Amino acid sequence: MTRMLKWLVFASLLNCGSLLAQPVELKYAHQPAPAYPRSLYEQGVSGLVLFEFRGHSDGSISDVNVIDSSHHSFAKSVQRTVPRWRLKPWEVGSETPESISFRQELYFTHSSERQEPHRWIRRHVRVLSCNAFNKALKTFRANSPGHDVRDMHHITYTFRVLGRSATRLKMTDDQRAELGNDFVRAIPDVIQRCKAQPGLRYKQALPYKVRELI
Repeated sequence: MTRMLKWLVFASLLNCGSLLAQPVELKYAHQPAPAYPRSLYEQGVSGLVLFEFRGHSDGSISDVNVIDSSHHSFAKSVQRTVPRWRLKPWEVGSETPESISFRQELYFTHSSERQEPHRWIRRHVRVLSCNAFNKALKTFRANSPGHDVRDMHHITYTFRVLGRSATRLKMTDDQRAELGNDFVRAIPDVIQRCKAQPGLRYKQALPYKVRELI
């Protein structure tokens, strides 16, 4: 069971790159997968952890910080494991500093979703209540002061669903950019609408152009 749980996380890990442009390409020499928390696996729960860390030219990793996660047990698993990762070392130079900050998304995907790994993300966005969104936003702001609300996992899920819809519909780069910008501009209004009407579905608070692709 343990091997299977770790493999499921690792399969998601392989698709996670640095979210920021960096002078050094993020490559791993050693990257054991965080263990899938057994209690969440038994409940059929999938989830996301967004985190950042400092990578050093000798390959070591420090200052692991979870920005947001869909469940604290997923966050704890990441915090225990990521410090043991090792990067491929790089030479320090004028354009390559000794240490660099990286940011990553890590998805824990339950085995029941393996035929369509991100189906659960779309389902989550569709059924999410404004009340649950409001609580998650409050927790995010308390735990990650100074971070943009776009780093919150519910918002990240929405971007992921829109990206897959854009691919399915074969949108042009300009159309994809317009869709993403429409959502970004709407986020403050979505937050206010959910705050005012916690009984709504989060999806109902989204602008029509975004909502129809969820």
